[in-house]
Amino acid sequence: MSHEMAIDTRTPATTEASPPPSRRAWREVYILAGMRGLSFAGDIAAETAIALQLQAQGAGSYAIMALLLSATVPPVLLSPLTGRFADRFDSRNLIVVVGALQALICVAMTIWTSPVVLIGLSALLSSGLAFTHPVFGALPSAIVGKENVPRASSISQTTAMAGMVAAPGIAGILIGRFGISIPLLIDALSFGAVVVGGLLIKTRLHKDRGSAKSAAGDGDEPAKAPYKVTSDRFLTAVLILSGAVMAAASIINVLIVFYVREDFGASEETFGLIMSAWMLGLIPGGMLVRRAKNLRHETVLIGTFVCIAVAILGTGLAPGVWWIVPFYVLGGIGNGAQATVTHILLNVRVPDTHRGRAFAALGAVSNTGPAIGYVVGGAAMTLMAPRYGFLAAGVFCLIALALFSGRVLKSADADRADADRADADRADAGLKAETV
Repeated sequence: MSHEMAIDTRTPATTEASPPPSRRAWREVYILAGMRGLSFAGDIAAETAIALQLQAQGAGSYAIMALLLSATVPPVLLSPLTGRFADRFDSRNLIVVVGALQALICVAMTIWTSPVVLIGLSALLSSGLAFTHPVFGALPSAIVGKENVPRASSISQTTAMAGMVAAPGIAGILIGRFGISIPLLIDALSFGAVVVGGLLIKTRLHKDRGSAKSAAGDGDEPAKAPYKVTSDRFLTAVLILSGAVMAAASIINVLIVFYVREDFGASEETFGLIMSAWMLGLIPGGMLVRRAKNLRHETVLIGTFVCIAVAILGTGLAPGVWWIVPFYVLGGIGNGAQATVTHILLNVRVPDTHRGRAFAALGAVSNTGPAIGYVVGGAAMTLMAPRYGFLAAGVFCLIALALFSGRVLKSADADRADADRADADRADAGLKAETV
């Protein structure tokens, strides 16, 4: 990794003061945030609608598992391709084309309703999210500059999480009143709004990338080795730790319904309240990151993982069902803060020309962890009681923290030391030039 990339993860290094972003730039940040919220909400609402439709058609657990995998596997398999697309093609064209196709897929779901077709269309819908997610993640830095990425990423992540929180409940209410067609048509309209938002954002990634590449190719400068996220020791450790903790969090998603309904004998309403507690924690978690200005990002990140581990362990030790609520709120806060900090780090550390690839890698990790968690959670149900499954998942989180948190902190310190040496070398070179 080059010295230019070895920057302080708390405050982006800059060589000169940049002018503050204009009102137009911040307006674009809010438009982007709304687009992310609608995109996530549309995807989750469609998945919720299909799950209820499959259940109404008498489909079994394997169909529901196939639906869950259809939402998580495509982003993993497509991550090498989607990252290259985000780094090579005009961001506006990607958003508009993919958003339009997602709207058409939602309309198709209202016409063809057999389980196999619905699951296939769900896979196509999540494939579209795999293409737009890297673009949405890379745009904040281009719109407002790296100095303002923490605020912009917090706004974007908070809105996206609000969409995730609202989507299942809204979809359930609409399906209960109108059936599956109306919610899916509303999902199609939400993707249409994403298309409009893509047209309103004037900032564009890689608009002239092709001509720039050809012009660069005419010179004598040797070709640089292609960027890889794994070349950044710090980001690699962060992604590994994120994947491990998200896998543990997904294990409990399989166990929680049996834990609440069977072990505690609680009602459906109580279960719904507990599930909403984690979601409600996501939003303040994302907002708290903006307040932690005096802490290094790697320190905040480790703290978020500790919150998730404590939430899982605390839930497993809960003496009564209502004790789960505060632990789930804590887990949601950690989850929301973790997602926001990770987006900030990628925007700050990764070169502009390769940021899409980095966010595609993040998307792959974010979906691989849950996919593994679903499988392990299902297997755990055959081996142990839900309470012990929670405790095992919490211990797994702590083990992952013990193994990788030191690596995260050590690699961040090493990068910071490299950056300090590079600054000192540049200062010495400037001093020598002045004396000459």
